[in-house]
Amino acid sequence: MTVPPTLPTVAPDWWRTLFDDLYLRTDARSVLDEDLTRREVDGLLEVLDLRPGAAILDLCGGHGRHALELARRGYGPAFVLDFSLTLVSLGQALAREQGLPVAFIRADARCSPLASQSFRVVLCLANSFGYGPTRGDDLQILQEARRLLQSGGRFFIEVADPDYVREHLPPQSWHEAGELVVCRRRWLTEEYLVCREMVLSCNRGLVRDQAYKVRLYSADDLRQCLEDAGFSQITVAGAPDFYARPGDYGALNRRLAATAWK
Repeated sequence: MTVPPTLPTVAPDWWRTLFDDLYLRTDARSVLDEDLTRREVDGLLEVLDLRPGAAILDLCGGHGRHALELARRGYGPAFVLDFSLTLVSLGQALAREQGLPVAFIRADARCSPLASQSFRVVLCLANSFGYGPTRGDDLQILQEARRLLQSGGRFFIEVADPDYVREHLPPQSWHEAGELVVCRRRWLTEEYLVCREMVLSCNRGLVRDQAYKVRLYSADDLRQCLEDAGFSQITVAGAPDFYARPGDYGALNRRLAATAWK
């Protein structure tokens, strides 16, 4: 991947505002693709020994697409924690409409209001990690996940595969999302994937111009971070490609997955 010359300025708390109604449209081919979600949950069930009746938390779970699918299959009780009011509200509406027992909590994943040792399984899926301004912020999320796990519980996390990002992710991409055109320009630093996203409407012109960045974790870095958070019996491996059609899906194209025990 060729690095363009000038890095954009990224707000340290960019994640507080990006995940809104517009995000649901620009990223619909991933986050609103029900077939993709089913394949991702199939892969999750191959790795984790989930049993009905075991409490599950999807940390940074957005509108709960994975938790809702797990509930459809009889797993849970399921809970979703996310900071985005837009995504939490959508998830709550979907759970009501579909009669699924999934609870939603709006909170910062670094310090949730949930009681310690409440869950048998905690998930952090689809590259919802590495957004913190420092590694310490990321570590806080892992420590919080461990606090929420019961003794003997398991944590599962997915991150972008940094080798794939560095070797294959193009410096520029675009795709259409209805009447929107989503243009992304990417930069790579030693630590981050940085992206400037410009969204243009055929009717209204420019509707978003925002930069964000995700910290890249190698398998060794992720294992060390999990150890620092107090986890044990850690395994890290490449995850399968869940997309049915080839394409540029950004950091989600290829993932690393880790399981760890409390």
